[in-house]
Amino acid sequence: MERKSNEKIELPLLEIELLKGCLFMESFLTLVEECSSESRASVIADAIKNLIHLKLIVATNMDVSLPWVYDSDKMQDSFFKATAKGVEWIEKYSF
Repeated sequence: MERKSNEKIELPLLEIELLKGCLFMESFLTLVEECSSESRASVIADAIKNLIHLKLIVATNMDVSLPWVYDSDKMQDSFFKATAKGVEWIEKYSF
């Protein structure tokens, strides 16, 4: 079942922090290093996977002109950036 577009997506603090960190393209390792609310890479990876599932961020590579196949087992090879939906969420609900 698809969410209604006007329904607010509730996010935990970790996911909000990561979403804000992805306003510009960031590597997984940078997100782990800069995350202040969690230090375990596995927990951060799960939060990123949820943000991808919610279509708030996308996985990409440095050369965005090439197609990128996201591998959740090799997240350290990916970069992440907020989608238009993710930026909209930040603008509406972030404080």
